[in-house]
Amino acid sequence: MVACVLLVPPLIYLSGGLLVGPYEGESGLSGLVMSIYGDALSGKVSTWFLLISPMLLVLIWLGCAWMRSNINDRLAQKT
Repeated sequence: MVACVLLVPPLIYLSGGLLVGPYEGESGLSGLVMSIYGDALSGKVSTWFLLISPMLLVLIWLGCAWMRSNINDRLAQKT
């Protein structure tokens, strides 16, 4: 989870720069990072969701893989 919180803001900055152009807020990357962490510290749910979204995607992927293997095991037992 720490990796998500530390890596997401720079990745947002880099991908945003490639997709929509340079960040127009104050101080470039440091301004974006301070804005994101400031919102997270003030308790904004959307910011927390943004910061932990990579971990949530991994958990969803693992859950789907587990369900698929569980279903395959049950089907193999029936035949």
